[in-house]
Amino acid sequence: MKKLILRVLMSVILLTVTESCVLLEKGSTENEPAPGEQTVQITPTHTEQAILIEQQGIEMVEKTSGYCKALAPADWSFTSVPPYVGADAWSPDRAGHAFWGITSIFKSLFPQPETALNYLMTAVGYDGFQLTGIPVNLEGGFILQDFASSTGRRGQVLYKVYDVDPSFYIISVYGGATVNEAWSDLGGEAVSAAVSIRCVSQLRPSTANVDVETADPSDPADNPEVDLSEKWSEAILGFENVYSPSTGEHYLAPLGSYWATGPDGGGYYRELPGGGYELLQEGFGDY
Repeated sequence: MKKLILRVLMSVILLTVTESCVLLEKGSTENEPAPGEQTVQITPTHTEQAILIEQQGIEMVEKTSGYCKALAPADWSFTSVPPYVGADAWSPDRAGHAFWGITSIFKSLFPQPETALNYLMTAVGYDGFQLTGIPVNLEGGFILQDFASSTGRRGQVLYKVYDVDPSFYIISVYGGATVNEAWSDLGGEAVSAAVSIRCVSQLRPSTANVDVETADPSDPADNPEVDLSEKWSEAILGFENVYSPSTGEHYLAPLGSYWATGPDGGGYYRELPGGGYELLQEGFGDY
């Protein structure tokens, strides 16, 4: 519903239409058409220019490392931590960070997931980690929440708890963060890259016996958390993930690049090499 409201508002803002009805007179100097002649009406035309993903979007490139993969801007680095328990993507200047990690937590030490998050995030360098705002329940059992830290960074974490034993639980954590001053510009890239991270792990209860050498991180049977990106439908900090159905190329599309009067209806478009436009599909596709 939020996305629909955004699109309606954008349609109202972006759509500008110039209409004119002109009477062409033939063989007469009067306001009335000459005998035997007909009045011709000019069809109204749109004056809006095409809005293309190449102009405003950010191409997201598939990157792989070990048993993990992710979609991130081309100049971001991507590494995974063996044995298949974590992954990180960084912007070249280290201002943006996307990450995933999974581990077991003893309930006697950290009975609440929030306290475990504090411990884990501090351990990876986010000193003074503090959850902020109101937690949001997402599909697939994930919880989304904003966070701040005393290191001058802020971001969002998405985590899921597998309560598998009376003495411990498994927690899987995805996150996107930037330095404070870059959050409004770079936060969308960081969180989108984080949501796209897919890894094979034997720590998830349903994949404890998975063969990591042959497993596919995009196969729900090998990675039950694929649905985190597949079901992610809300706009990520002013962006949406889209892809080309013909080439498979992925983009992070600013909501402002939504072409409300595109040739195939409202949506995000790219220009085709031979002319014309292609309507992009929303989501992560078959990645």
